[in-house]
Amino acid sequence: MKRSIVILYRDLCDEWAELLKKGKFNTLGLHFIPAENTMEEYLEWLELRGRALIERVESAGVRVEHELHAFRYLLPRELFSENPEYFRMDRAGNRSADYNLCASSAALAVVEERAYRLAEALRQSGRDYYLWADDVASDCFCHCRDCAKLPPSEQYLKILKSILAGLKRYDASARLCYLAYGAILTPPEEIPEDMFLEFAPITRDLKSPVNGDKNKTAAAQLEGLLQKFSAADAEILDYWLDESLHTGWGRLPLARLPYDENVLKADFAYYTGLGVGAVKTFGAYLSKEYLDAFGDKEIVEYGRLLKKVQEETKQ
Repeated sequence: MKRSIVILYRDLCDEWAELLKKGKFNTLGLHFIPAENTMEEYLEWLELRGRALIERVESAGVRVEHELHAFRYLLPRELFSENPEYFRMDRAGNRSADYNLCASSAALAVVEERAYRLAEALRQSGRDYYLWADDVASDCFCHCRDCAKLPPSEQYLKILKSILAGLKRYDASARLCYLAYGAILTPPEEIPEDMFLEFAPITRDLKSPVNGDKNKTAAAQLEGLLQKFSAADAEILDYWLDESLHTGWGRLPLARLPYDENVLKADFAYYTGLGVGAVKTFGAYLSKEYLDAFGDKEIVEYGRLLKKVQEETKQ
């Protein structure tokens, strides 16, 4: 079973390889916040410094994955001036390069080609890819005549199919996640082969169990998604260790992560009881500065507890 923490690439430092091993993690996800960095900056970091750090982590027995908001890279915004039809139409009938794209246009061919190029640039060791839509919770999909016939989940699926086609040109065994988050919290009618669920319940109350009274919406969303997606292949991306969320989305001032073992045990038991194959947490802003200030106690205890619950569930 996968046990992963997703951190910002800027926060990956030499300490992480040993920390992950100590905390019984078997996977590390790398991420960037679109308001702070771009895909181009991420790829530049990967070549200049990232690959050496990734090699160190993977040498410790921890696989590294890339979990990235990618749609703005897959369809560059500068194409709007010549090809506005590639981009979404808002409810007022105006084409806009603000979010995502038109799923009923030739943009899909561009997306496929750039997904192939992105796979070449990432050169990751595993076959699972996490290339997400724009980070928007509100209405962010297309309302053109053709797209308006499709709910957001089906528009999203059309785009993901093009991404997956590009990835498979690089690696025939590639798989792609369907990120259920923000404006997309329902499944499409049909799930293609090699597409799996990743569920990120950002609006849940972390002070209460995810299947408790305060989180009925999140639990219902997940259980609805699992009516279509394989639970064994599904991945939960929760927020227990997300310093950015706990500090109100700012790096400063630093604050020690809260740690409620009872909530964690209940959450882990619920997720693994559903048969979910991977439980992950965001860990944005867990930088060297954070580790120097507060140490790794909560991170390590979290990982060890998750491993224990997963092993108990298998018995």
